[in-house]
Amino acid sequence: MVALATLALLVLVIEIISATLDGIGYGTVAAALWDTYCRTTGNRKASERLDLKSAIILLRRELHTVSSVDEFAKWAKMRRRLDSLSAKFERVSSDLAIERTAFELYVNMVLRVVVYGVRAAVNMYNYRVPVFYVPVSWFYPVLWFLSLPAAPMGSVSVTVWAFACNRVCKRAAVTFSRVMRPAVPQQPATTSS
Repeated sequence: MVALATLALLVLVIEIISATLDGIGYGTVAAALWDTYCRTTGNRKASERLDLKSAIILLRRELHTVSSVDEFAKWAKMRRRLDSLSAKFERVSSDLAIERTAFELYVNMVLRVVVYGVRAAVNMYNYRVPVFYVPVSWFYPVLWFLSLPAAPMGSVSVTVWAFACNRVCKRAAVTFSRVMRPAVPQQPATTSS
């Protein structure tokens, strides 16, 4: 009986994780992992981009203090330097965006393979194992359906249990997201007279 309860909880946990990832979004998780990766590894391109951005901001501030008419040579030199830094910033940003996209696609794919792979493996490995037994008198007309694909008659199979857990977890996630959504103030109704 302990093994059956463990199997039921395992399937429930898998479905909760799946619903959570679906609710949050695989892309959001991948973006958070990218930010964590950049912070922990000290990504050279990310730090170079931040340095270039701060240098461009400082140079723009300084450029606004110089008159283009009175000090044209100084202004032109600063403008060429700003253009050079901006072009380098665009190249580094483009390279970083390509690296980020590749990372996010890889993480997204790995997360999906792990979640769906574990779900499929549990279902395939335990397709003949009942999760729990139900009283015959309660569910007599649909007992065969509850035991699909190969669990003993009178029991609930892993596949049906996973489906039920999946539906409940997804509904709970949708309800939670609706409850936690920030309230949008309603516009007062205007009446024309």
